[in-house]
Amino acid sequence: MKRLVLFICTLLCANVLMAQTEFIVGNLRYTVNSSNPTEVAVGAADTTIITANIPATVTYQGTTYSVTSIGYGAFEDCSSLTSVTIPNSVISIGDAAFYNCNSLTSITIPNSVTSIGSDFWSSVGTFRNCSSLTSVTIGNSVTSISSRAFANCSSLTSITIPNSVTYISSGAFAGCSSLTSITIPNSVTSIGGIGDDAGAFSGCSSLTSVTIPNSVTSIGTGTFYNCSSLTSITIPNSVTSTGYDIFSNCSSLTSVIIGSGITSLRGRYDYYNEGADYGSGFFSGCSSLTSVIFEDNSNLTYIGMNAFRNCSSLTSMTIPNSVTSIGLRAFLGCNNLTSMTFECTNITNFIVRGLNSTLQNITFGENVTSIASGTFNNCSFLQNVTCLATTPPTLADNTVFPYPNIATLTVPCGTLEAYSSPTSFWNMFFMGRISEDGYEVVANVNNDAFGSVAIENNCSTATLTATANACYQFVGWNDGNTENPRLVTLSSDTTLTANFEEIVFDTTITATINAGEMYSEFGFNESEAGTYVQNLQTVNGCDSTITLVLSVNSSLLDIEQTEITFYPNPTDSKITFSQAIEKVEVIDLTGRCVLTFSNAREINIESLPSGAYYLRLTNNDKAIMRKVIKE
Repeated sequence: MKRLVLFICTLLCANVLMAQTEFIVGNLRYTVNSSNPTEVAVGAADTTIITANIPATVTYQGTTYSVTSIGYGAFEDCSSLTSVTIPNSVISIGDAAFYNCNSLTSITIPNSVTSIGSDFWSSVGTFRNCSSLTSVTIGNSVTSISSRAFANCSSLTSITIPNSVTYISSGAFAGCSSLTSITIPNSVTSIGGIGDDAGAFSGCSSLTSVTIPNSVTSIGTGTFYNCSSLTSITIPNSVTSTGYDIFSNCSSLTSVIIGSGITSLRGRYDYYNEGADYGSGFFSGCSSLTSVIFEDNSNLTYIGMNAFRNCSSLTSMTIPNSVTSIGLRAFLGCNNLTSMTFECTNITNFIVRGLNSTLQNITFGENVTSIASGTFNNCSFLQNVTCLATTPPTLADNTVFPYPNIATLTVPCGTLEAYSSPTSFWNMFFMGRISEDGYEVVANVNNDAFGSVAIENNCSTATLTATANACYQFVGWNDGNTENPRLVTLSSDTTLTANFEEIVFDTTITATINAGEMYSEFGFNESEAGTYVQNLQTVNGCDSTITLVLSVNSSLLDIEQTEITFYPNPTDSKITFSQAIEKVEVIDLTGRCVLTFSNAREINIESLPSGAYYLRLTNNDKAIMRKVIKE
């Protein structure tokens, strides 16, 4: 009997306790969280509620409670709820608190709130599916935006994340299809998680711009998956940890800069099944991508499975020297990718898989020592291979390259014999299509109209020949050397400039004629004393200037008034006069006296070059000038 009475008392006490822990005031239900201090959470509301003005305190049965939280699912499925007022007394908002409130248009989360929802993998999402929500103000005490917190808020166009937030969780803004821009503050260190449903901004199809600050060290799986309007992205050097498929299907993405902290570009099935043929990868489906830049000092070692699959606008790529391997189908569907450079200066065994068959040009870095079996055997359009290693890398077998093939191989200067060894797989693949690539020589001219330079390069030396155009002459090289042709020994890429200058033909002629005579040489027809100038062209078309300084001797005798004659004319040596001449001067066409004879009846001009000359004959202070031809 006593046990029965005790059992009934226990039941009554339990009912009283339950009645005291949950109560309704106005149109809101409250649940007591603490009796000392007295605190309550807003509990499950009537789904027909339209307006919720949550008070800072509530009094029930004589006890006043502080409203400190909004409980799990408090307004879940309240599809008619249009507005909510949250007081500064609230410090936490539970998971699913406003789930499916598809009439709610705006929300202000006060500065008192420190946490929104939860980050468990099973989280529903605090404001998930609030499809009419256009404005959100988050207080500056919130430290993290929890899993799926604003997922599928399809009317949300912008949001400001306060500087207090350090973590944006998995799926926080997934499916916010109207979100056009997002500002991530410098306080954030981590975006998203690594699970299958971790895309913090996945499906934000209107997102065109996002800046990831240098404070971020971790970016989770699928963070920007299906952000089809995103055009460019820079992953800062601070990011050292990444999930997979982060930018998959960003179909408008045209340029990417990958920071030096990234070590791998993994796809979903790099984690699960290396052999599975799935199209999901780090940048897979980025069909507009044309530029991929890896920051200096890159630490990237692995380009993962399907990493650039179906990046159909990608035409070339330089793989940083830190990469040691490339996953299956990494470049499958990159149908315009024709040129790749593998710097790879820090690796020994070169393993590449997933190259597209359209690849035409490949460059290997100088420290590659071996290349794995089958690396390029699918590259049936391969045309040019360049290997910068001075010691030929070991090729695993005859499946490294497609065979037979028509590609050519370019190797460093001085290594042709080693690569052409009859026992080398290199020689087997390229069958004589191997050439050496010496240092590059570039020869310029100071003016293209003045001349040109021809280069003959035999790998380690080059012969440069400068040729001047008509009316110009070579004067030397920019480094002071004047040799032409010039042999240059090459120890690096070299640039030289040939300097040319214009040839100027200036001549002055001094001549004297007798009074009444005409000077008619070089285009002059002058009979009076004076200085005359003719601007002419040489036979090569070059400009020339001839200046005539003409004197007229009024006391000279005319030939008609004298009996002086001479012969022969033309002559090859001697000239005989009809009488002795006191002074005979032989003058060239420039007016220069080249020979002088005194008291001569005969003179000899055999020493002079062939051409026309003047004879000045002087007797008794009287002189005449006559022309003679030297044969």
